[in-house]
Amino acid sequence: MPSKLDPHVATIGDWLAAEPQLTALAIVGRLTEKHPEQFGSKQHSIVQRLLKRLRKKAAEKLIAHELLGRATNVAASPGSVDGSGYIGPDPTTAPPVERASKAARLNRSVEVGASAPTAPPR
Repeated sequence: MPSKLDPHVATIGDWLAAEPQLTALAIVGRLTEKHPEQFGSKQHSIVQRLLKRLRKKAAEKLIAHELLGRATNVAASPGSVDGSGYIGPDPTTAPPVERASKAARLNRSVEVGASAPTAPPR
């Protein structure tokens, strides 16, 4: 079902662009001045809902624009990718360390096919 506000959404958007702090009451007041036969204080709640949707949409657009700007800046910069800020030559890397099994570290014998290392009997 179309809203009574549908024909006025663009106008309300322009008002908000010029004055982002406008409240639903102020918008209803302006609409009542321009169209007294259509608007009055009873439309306050529908204007509030519209205002909430418009502000949410504007915030999402702003966030998307900010994220896009950051992505462009990150992609364009040839600097460090790990975030450390280190600009020098790549450090040498150590050879991989092999993990010793628990049995080998404890000098215990392990039977092939056994589910867990066993300790020698005492």
